Amino acid sequence: MTARATVRALDTAEVLRRADELADVYQRAFGCSAARRDHFRDTRLAYLPLYDGAVTLAAFEGETVVGFVYGFDYQPDHWWPRLVGPALAEAGHASWTHDAFELNELEVLPEHQGRGHGTALLRALLERLPHRHTLLSTTADPADRAKVLYRRLGFVDLVPGFRYPGVAEPANLMGHRRVTPAPSGQDGQRVQT
Repeated sequence: MTARATVRALDTAEVLRRADELADVYQRAFGCSAARRDHFRDTRLAYLPLYDGAVTLAAFEGETVVGFVYGFDYQPDHWWPRLVGPALAEAGHASWTHDAFELNELEVLPEHQGRGHGTALLRALLERLPHRHTLLSTTADPADRAKVLYRRLGFVDLVPGFRYPGVAEPANLMGHRRVTPAPSGQDGQRVQT
C-alpha cells in the first residue's frame, strides 16, 4: 500500500454520513449505473445498523475514501445465508457457517487498484474479526483480481460454480479459516466488533 493511505474502522454513524461517498466507490469499482449505486446506498448501507456484528473499514488517502470493506455476523435466517447455507452443507462445508462472518463488499476505486489497498483492507478486517470463519461470494472467473487477492490471503473455494436463482453467471463461494487464536481483550474474552 502507498505510504499516503491509511485504513481505519468506521462506526455506523460515519458509514451513514459517508453513504454517498461509499456508494460512489461502489459505483466506480463496478462500473454500474447511478440507479444501482443509489440502491446500494439506500438498502445495503442504510440497513447496516440492523445487522449483528457489522464491521466497516475504509482506506483513505487524506480525507478521501479510496476503498472499503464491510460485512457482519453470518446470520442463518438472513437472505444470503438462506441461499448459500444448503449449498455449503451439500458440499460438506456446513461447519464453515458456525462462528462465521459474512464479507459483503470489498471495493477499491479503479485508479487506486494495484496499490495494495484491497490487501490492506482485507488483512485489517481478518485481524480484527473474532470469528473462526469468513465467508464470501465472488465471480467464478478464474482471472478475477478479487479472487486472486482472496486466495493469496488464505481463502479457499468451498462451492465453485454456485448458481444464484435468476442469475446466469455462476459464482464461487469462498471461505477463510482462522488458524490463530481470535483477538481478545485484556480479560481474555473475545473482542466485540
